[in-house]
Amino acid sequence: MGLFPTGNKLKNIVYQIAGKENSDIVTIALGWKEIVGSLLAERANIRKLEKRNLFIAVNNNVWMQELILRKYQIISEIKFRLHIELRDIIFFLNNEH
Repeated sequence: MGLFPTGNKLKNIVYQIAGKENSDIVTIALGWKEIVGSLLAERANIRKLEKRNLFIAVNNNVWMQELILRKYQIISEIKFRLHIELRDIIFFLNNEH
């Protein structure tokens, strides 16, 4: 037996810590790599979910353009796979790197 919980136990702990009001953003964060792929997931970070608008910080203009072109596909994938209805996704440049 390991020292740390794994799999569903770990997810349950994350959801408990986040609370019910943050369950959608946790679900999106856990599924983000599957939704956009590894390459984009490394270059686009979820910052917040506010009034069904998802805010994503992107590393540079090239990746932002790619995400903007795929925006409605991403919204559809989140609805289909994660059962979360988004109003919009707002992309902005990450100024922290």
